[in-house]
Amino acid sequence: MEQQILSMMREGHRERALELMARAWAQPIGRFCCALAGSAAEGEDLLQETFIEAWRAMETFRAESSPRAWLYGIARNLCASHLRRRDRRRSLFGRFFADSSAENAHCRSSEDNAVRSEEQVLLDAALADLKPALREAVLLHYQGHFSMQEIADMLEISPANARKRVSLGVGALREALRPVLMKPEKPRGGQDENEQSESVSGNQGPRVVRS
Repeated sequence: MEQQILSMMREGHRERALELMARAWAQPIGRFCCALAGSAAEGEDLLQETFIEAWRAMETFRAESSPRAWLYGIARNLCASHLRRRDRRRSLFGRFFADSSAENAHCRSSEDNAVRSEEQVLLDAALADLKPALREAVLLHYQGHFSMQEIADMLEISPANARKRVSLGVGALREALRPVLMKPEKPRGGQDENEQSESVSGNQGPRVVRS
């Protein structure tokens, strides 16, 4: 797919290239924008801006990176600009308005709220609390599946620095998720320990365990 997109871009078939990009990467880049912005609505807007900017910039693409990395780079730059503008707005109006739950909302729809696990709630909150530099590095590596060299190229840092940011981000996430990770597993089938021991002792003959 990526080679086909690259061929379309080189041959000047922008519409076809953009269509293939959207088919291949709109969903993961949308999640990336959403996680960086901390809002589903803002993430959707940034995704659309990403493809608009890609359309405009396609003629200047020089294949110094892969089309996927190039598109993620556009998304990342748009998100960074958006967050800077939003921070300025908050500094100007923060004294007049209470902290807005809408702007700090996690990346989810109302339908998702009913089925979100405790782990996902904590992970979203932990991601939102990460420093932006750590959050984008973690997302690029674990969600975008980029190598440290690719992340370094996109963020204009060294591979060692990219690795450090990912490591620090993952460490912070693990610490935030510690209450869930350390929680003992519930017995299968909803039985408590006494019920399980009675069930085992009352079972005559060998048990066959199927995986």
